[in-house]
Amino acid sequence: MAKIVVIGMGQGGVLAGGMLAKAGFDVAIYEKSPKGAVSHDWHDDIRFDIFEICGIAPPSRENYTQKSKWLFVSPDEKNSLKVPPAKPMEEVSVSRRGLSDHLVNIAVENGAKVFYDTPVDSLVLEGDRVVGVKVDDEVISADLVIDASGLNSPFRGQIPAKFGVPADSGKNGIMRGWRGFFVRNEEAPTPDPESTLYIKHLDGVGISWCNLNDRNEVDVLIGRIGEKLTEEEQRSCLEALRKNHPILTDKMVKEGKWVDIGVRCTAGGLVADGYALVGDSAFMTMPIMGSGIEASMKAGKWLVEHILEEGVKDFSAENLWGYQVKYFDELGADYVFIDVVKRWALNIDPKEINWLFGCGAVTNDDMALLSTDTENPVKLGVGDILKKVGILLKNPRLIGQAIKWLLRGLRAKSVANGMPEKYDMRKVQKWQKKYDDVIAKIERGE
Repeated sequence: MAKIVVIGMGQGGVLAGGMLAKAGFDVAIYEKSPKGAVSHDWHDDIRFDIFEICGIAPPSRENYTQKSKWLFVSPDEKNSLKVPPAKPMEEVSVSRRGLSDHLVNIAVENGAKVFYDTPVDSLVLEGDRVVGVKVDDEVISADLVIDASGLNSPFRGQIPAKFGVPADSGKNGIMRGWRGFFVRNEEAPTPDPESTLYIKHLDGVGISWCNLNDRNEVDVLIGRIGEKLTEEEQRSCLEALRKNHPILTDKMVKEGKWVDIGVRCTAGGLVADGYALVGDSAFMTMPIMGSGIEASMKAGKWLVEHILEEGVKDFSAENLWGYQVKYFDELGADYVFIDVVKRWALNIDPKEINWLFGCGAVTNDDMALLSTDTENPVKLGVGDILKKVGILLKNPRLIGQAIKWLLRGLRAKSVANGMPEKYDMRKVQKWQKKYDDVIAKIERGE
């Protein structure tokens, strides 16, 4: 069977490596971090059924907890909206590190070889084709290299330009922030909801949150999109959160981290000859919040299913193209639309957001529309919609902006959906240029 190299231990890449090893492929996974230090040492929210979807057992119970209830707060902090919780354990908060270790164990059980503390130096190309990787000046040959090395992958920039793989994420593709975990003030009452998210906190272009998790830690995130978060801003936001949240002490459980979190829509080029992107390296993240675990795992599954169903032996861009088509059909095009919504939120005046929170057009009941409950979905009646329209018409400027950005989002999604179903390099390059151009225009507010 073909030889597969996976760069990094991103969840989607490791899942794909394990599935390919189970199918008989020769799989080697290289990770730059030492064992026990892979991924971020924190929890992120996912739907629990992702494990059933991917055909694997969930990690052990100590690696996940019930997802918290959320409260969204306006920039002026005068109004807020509650998001109702899903059914118990329908959505969970999973340990990133624990999940990564779990997926690695499955991959090893399936026959994959794993190398910790072993960074990949570069890709190895023959002409325009990736034929392996270089590790400690040694060339490791491969029929397919799966790049799961993360948001700041240096390998994307080594791919020939003709395949349309972007070298970086762009100006607004990264939320630069700080995340820390604090000891809870035991004398303070438990907040309800447990998690509070501030939109454009202190009028910054981004978010802050203060969450009491099931491990009795106070989880703080302060992030900025399209601009660098300074230490002074971080201290100001942290002080403001401490004033509003009696549970937040100044004693840390573990040292805070300055991090880059991907918040852009998926790359327009996921495959090249001998190469495929999976996970954060392909910007498979939710463009607003940044978590990409579910999308990454689904992508890894779809990549393997495409390889096995099509009997791929020559891992050319043409033969891998069906994987990219599947991803965009299922998730990628929707993420493009969400990215446009995010960019509108970045451009809108905080005063407009304050008005939207307080005008009554959006209520706590409406926030149930964000629920994942498929058995009892929330529906808006015609009367409810007309009432909300009547309220919104009191602010024609905001309505005009919303319509403009909605049209931009629909246009961008239409472009994403226009991806060629069959691989023809000339047609693919034409589509990729159109896709990149529409994203660039939206970023510029055009």
